[in-house]
Amino acid sequence: MSFWDYNDVASGYFAAVEIAARDPKVGVIVLEVARPDFPVADRNTFADKDPKAAAKGMYVIKDFEPGKPKHGYVIAQGSSSTVNLVSVLPRLAEEGLNVKVISAISEELFHRQPEAYRNSVLPPESRYDLMVVSTGTRRVWPLEDAGPLTGEYSLVSDWHDEWLTGGTESDVITEAHLDPESIFQGIKRFASDHDSRISRQAAQLESLR
Repeated sequence: MSFWDYNDVASGYFAAVEIAARDPKVGVIVLEVARPDFPVADRNTFADKDPKAAAKGMYVIKDFEPGKPKHGYVIAQGSSSTVNLVSVLPRLAEEGLNVKVISAISEELFHRQPEAYRNSVLPPESRYDLMVVSTGTRRVWPLEDAGPLTGEYSLVSDWHDEWLTGGTESDVITEAHLDPESIFQGIKRFASDHDSRISRQAAQLESLR
């Protein structure tokens, strides 16, 4: 489980413990946590205001604006990446970039949710219109079947297949292209390319006929 906010830890952990107590096949629970000096998130600003939302594995931070063209799904994982993404949500709205932002805590917990909930968060077709913003790597996406063009648009710490040079936390995050400005520009590119991205995939599928 990968937590980004203080309040996610307890609900996510206890949900996993409850499963492990019932299911003998679940013997290991791994917590990936960080303790940066970030303020606790204001859940009242989220689409999913449930304080125990992390127990569901994935939850919606920002939903699509109704009645407007949709520009794609953005999955966030990791402390710095998610906090910085949340900080640019007002700018995205000002630019008219209509994306759905989802926090990924645990794919295993998510898979154990009712199908109706899973589809309300990430419907099957979302894989073809998806990017990831994560302090993790391209080798381990927050979910399986991430989609054919996800890697092309995602922002991850190993974006250039090289070790980061180091420095302060701010230096490292900026070099990883996970600072607020880089995230804003990355999502803007992703949203702006929506129609061409869908057309490319449709043409590829059509060529198989």
